[in-house]
Amino acid sequence: MLIILASCGAPKQITHYDQLAMQSADSGHYEQAIQEWNEYIKTEKAKGIEAKSIAYAELGKAYFLLEQYEQAEVNFDKARDHNYGDATMYVMMTERYKMIDNLSKEITAIEYYQAHFPNDKDTSLMRNRLFETSLESENWEQAETIWAQMDDTSKGEEKYLLVYFKMNKKLEKTKKCDEIAAQLLSINGENREALDWMAKKYYNRAENRYQNAMATYNKKKTTKTYKALLKELDKVTADFKKSLKYFNPLWKMEDGKKYATYLANIYARFDDKKKSQYYKGFIK
Repeated sequence: MLIILASCGAPKQITHYDQLAMQSADSGHYEQAIQEWNEYIKTEKAKGIEAKSIAYAELGKAYFLLEQYEQAEVNFDKARDHNYGDATMYVMMTERYKMIDNLSKEITAIEYYQAHFPNDKDTSLMRNRLFETSLESENWEQAETIWAQMDDTSKGEEKYLLVYFKMNKKLEKTKKCDEIAAQLLSINGENREALDWMAKKYYNRAENRYQNAMATYNKKKTTKTYKALLKELDKVTADFKKSLKYFNPLWKMEDGKKYATYLANIYARFDDKKKSQYYKGFIK
């Protein structure tokens, strides 16, 4: 009788799988957390109860941290279907959409994040990523607005400066590109985009000056025009030498052979036939 009474009076132990899952995730045991979240969802369904929406978000995060990105995306979508979202979930979603090159979904996720989690710790990271997508989507007005909002540290980073450079290049803002290219090279002397810009800047200036000077002299060949030609050719030589400062490191890079025409012409202008012929050998 005592045994029966004892068994009836003993409280039934209930396993709170959601709490266990949170603890597992906090301690970095993501595989265990996944098992516990799935068990939680299964248990709730057996009771005829809808699992808490956060369960799908947390399940997605655990999958994401285990680099099981497809499963992460599936569960993030379920969380959103249940009208749930948190800052970390949207940061991960943004990374996922970037991985699969889905620009429209990525931008939508970032914009939702910015609207709903303006004080989150990853605000700068997400804003900077939206700046990068502005170039891809050619949203120039948005890009300029975001650039103005970015902190000085971000503006000094090569990857963001490069995005800003490419944007101004597309908008044909030459002076701005000159400034940014110089800044990029001060950070990384082997930045290809900046080297290419500066090399062609001085090359084109020198070549145009050379052509104009020769055309002027050939119209009227006098002692006066000859002296003027010599002065212009000194400037031409100075600019070609400047362009070489940028072409030389480009030449050493993997795709450097594409600059052979420029280098052959520069040395032809220097009347260095041997070097000019050398670079001509690489012209296809």
